[in-house]
Amino acid sequence: MANGITQSEVGNLSDNRKKAPAESKRWKKAVLTFLKWTWIPFTGIVALLVGLAIGYVYIGKQDFHEVLNVNMWRHAFDLIFADT
Repeated sequence: MANGITQSEVGNLSDNRKKAPAESKRWKKAVLTFLKWTWIPFTGIVALLVGLAIGYVYIGKQDFHEVLNVNMWRHAFDLIFADT
């Protein structure tokens, strides 16, 4: 060849090009499968956090970091289900 590349090196380069799309398709398929199974739970968690933020921060006029406090939720549970 004119550039000093032998025929076997050209063959190796073309083989690498053929393998790359197959690996790329496998990677894309794995990512799409992962997103297919996780987008609904992820969207649900985001909706829950947005609802908590709206209800507790804007309506309740409290700090957002208290939404994630376990003791606050335990207290709310005790208030709701307390024997009267």
